[in-house]
Amino acid sequence: MGLFSRIIRTFGPVGGYEVARQICRSQPRILMYHRFSSAPAEGKCSSKHFEDQVKHIKRNYNPFSLIGLMEYQREHGRFPPHAVVITVDDGYRDFYQYAFPILKKYDVPATLFATTGFIEREHWLWPDKITWLLNEVSEIPETIQIDLIELPSGPVSAENRPVYWKRLNDHALSLPDQEKQQFIGELTLRLNTAFPLSIPGAYEPLNWEELRELQDSGIEIGGHTVTHPSLGRVDEEQAKEEIFGCMESLTKNLGERPRTFCYPNGQPSDFKPFLPGIVERAGFYGAVTAFPDARGVAEPYLMRRHASGDDMFQFFKSVSGAELIGLQLRSEVRLGMGAVVASYGR
Repeated sequence: MGLFSRIIRTFGPVGGYEVARQICRSQPRILMYHRFSSAPAEGKCSSKHFEDQVKHIKRNYNPFSLIGLMEYQREHGRFPPHAVVITVDDGYRDFYQYAFPILKKYDVPATLFATTGFIEREHWLWPDKITWLLNEVSEIPETIQIDLIELPSGPVSAENRPVYWKRLNDHALSLPDQEKQQFIGELTLRLNTAFPLSIPGAYEPLNWEELRELQDSGIEIGGHTVTHPSLGRVDEEQAKEEIFGCMESLTKNLGERPRTFCYPNGQPSDFKPFLPGIVERAGFYGAVTAFPDARGVAEPYLMRRHASGDDMFQFFKSVSGAELIGLQLRSEVRLGMGAVVASYGR
């Protein structure tokens, strides 16, 4: 944990979060979620923690969907005070089961970014394929070597399964989209497994009827491509197909209305300069990344987001603006040091 996080952990609960909230009153924070569950589970936000978070937002902030925030800014020329946006990626059905009832109970809007090929059950999300493969095997009979990845022979257990998953996932992320699919296919063969014909319940997506219900209840349904590739590893033509195809599917199934977009994976390596222009031409009003930095919401087609989930410290750090303040301070320090170094070079 960095020094600033240690300071926030110490002073946040005794007034630091409120100070940060006031400092950042005109700088919206966009929170990022993925999966939900009834009880605490790895990688998911439990119902209890999510309800505590939604209640806190309702009491202390001004909640918006992302499209609602952008429409307010366009109409008024500024952002509303104390604005917070809850966003959820991908389109898993556990959002409908566990998060939506809480949002509805407290009348809090949100934005769900749907991967349309996933919704139509034409595609699994590829990280889930890796998870499923590793959960299906209890032993690797002989060492597997694919590209630069080596999985040693021996048992696959609760201890090494996460290590293997990260190794495989990180490698897949580094590959162009077509090579990534080939890599997962080769891994399937080497593990002597085969994917089921339908997406298993643990990775089940929402359907269009459920999305229409969400939309009618004040949840914005935004875009998240058709197949969830890293858009930084596809060419411009494929990026157009993914982004325009996503909007076309949303419009066909949910009607024409203003929507926003989320870049899959959304890290700095997942971008190319032409992407914001394609997103805008496809008809999306704005777009979000999956990382925070000092820029915040300054760029409407590259708005930054802050992670949230069952870690309540991370939630308070994100929602209060404390994390944003820390990022801005670090940015100013780097700029100041750069100026000092430049002055010595003159």
